[in-house]
Amino acid sequence: MAQPKLEISQLTKGFVRGRGDIVPVLENVSFAVADLEFVAIVGPSGCGKSTFLRIVDGLIEPDSGEVRLNGRAVTGPGHGRGMVFQSFDLFPWRTALGNVEFGLEMMGVPRQERRDRAQGWIELVGLTGFEHSYPHQLSGGMQQRVGIARALAIEPEVLLMDEPFGSLDVQTRDLLQDELLAIWQRKRKTVLFVTHSIEEAIYLADRVLIFTPRPARLELVLDVPFARPRTEEIKSSPAFVELRREIWQSLKRGVRI
Repeated sequence: MAQPKLEISQLTKGFVRGRGDIVPVLENVSFAVADLEFVAIVGPSGCGKSTFLRIVDGLIEPDSGEVRLNGRAVTGPGHGRGMVFQSFDLFPWRTALGNVEFGLEMMGVPRQERRDRAQGWIELVGLTGFEHSYPHQLSGGMQQRVGIARALAIEPEVLLMDEPFGSLDVQTRDLLQDELLAIWQRKRKTVLFVTHSIEEAIYLADRVLIFTPRPARLELVLDVPFARPRTEEIKSSPAFVELRREIWQSLKRGVRI
């Protein structure tokens, strides 16, 4: 049996607030992600999904438990993981090309090589002609394309995406979902994708993981039965509607208003 690309074992995390009380955020989360698998995570707002992703990226230490990449413990940020954030987080003083180059620059890639590699990713995400534009000159969708190109430019083994389309309008989000699938089909990375959209999770992923309200625990894992490549038509199929209903019912059981 092949070794999982990513292993999450008994991950637990809490944060200290005001008077020293501990707010539990994650509780004994465990699962594995296969090489080249696309896994989506959904859960109630504020349940700890983003904290979980930052632990996987090595940006936050867990209180207990372990993250392993290719069998090795993750102890901090590394080139094996690339992160795409909801808020874009581009450097405003760098052009689109300069932002995509940043990770390569940190890796010590020679100037011309990193420029050529960044240009290739700019072309792949459909931003040819906007290489020298600054973030404030780009639409939200274009900025997120830059963010995706920047994360992929370092050739990560695992791509981590934290609600990357959550702040975009519906039309732009739908377009970027299709573009992401096209890029994934061509470049095939292991993806861990956090989203608040059930429909988005089903459309993109091979499996959908449902987290409970805080402290987040893994409530349910569902396989997505649709073949690839996928098109918008599957969203209206009875199987898609039924899977969406099942996920919503699972989420609704844990939500308190």
